[in-house]
Amino acid sequence: MNKNNEKDFFDSPSMVTFILIGLLVVLIILSQSFAIQSHMEAGDIFRSIINHNSIYLVSLIYFILIRVKFGKKYFDYLNLIMFTFYLLTTFASLFTIFQSFGFSSILTLAFNVLITLYFGYSFFTSTVIGKDLKLSDSPLAEINNGQYYYLLIGIIAISLIVSLISVNSFEDVVVYLLEAIYQFMFVRYIYLYKEYIERKEESNNISKDNDKPKEENVIVEDKKEIKKADDTALKSKEVKRRGRPKKNKDEEA
Repeated sequence: MNKNNEKDFFDSPSMVTFILIGLLVVLIILSQSFAIQSHMEAGDIFRSIINHNSIYLVSLIYFILIRVKFGKKYFDYLNLIMFTFYLLTTFASLFTIFQSFGFSSILTLAFNVLITLYFGYSFFTSTVIGKDLKLSDSPLAEINNGQYYYLLIGIIAISLIVSLISVNSFEDVVVYLLEAIYQFMFVRYIYLYKEYIERKEESNNISKDNDKPKEENVIVEDKKEIKKADDTALKSKEVKRRGRPKKNKDEEA
């Protein structure tokens, strides 16, 4: 694979979303197949799907919808639902710390807090909600897109190392690796969208700056043309007055 293909693969939001859909499908199937191999009952398997894989199910529905016409039309509403779900997940991880305090739970909480803030800041800054809340002037804007991205990548890498150290089976190793890849690709998806919004805003600002001198020149030229028209009108009046023949006394009488 050459460098151009690697760049297209890594920087293509379309390709990233397809990879995320594939990863989510594999994660859900594998986690449930492992649960079946553990001889869990049907009710326990269903609860496992709802509890452990709820975030993957919601994410899978989200990424499938944004690939179709319906999702593109209601993209902002889907982002709001996704943000709300991650917010609930963050609260759940906060309560988990009190139940089982440890380095792994702290890393999970830090990741959930950062990914929720990063998602909301990236997807809502240019919307009506973001403009009303003035997200572009909020403390969240002090950290740029690249800093958010690398900070989250660092947390993902550390969490993966901690999880692999305490792992006991090959199935858990596979699941942890796939989860880390999914988190990485999801963060990459947010990064690419925020980068797209920033480039769009920059191009709009440049086009506005380029249009201002043109408008001023048009106004100046219009004023010059009006002044010339007035001058020509005055000159024509003066010429008419000068060109009139003088009346003699008999004609006046």
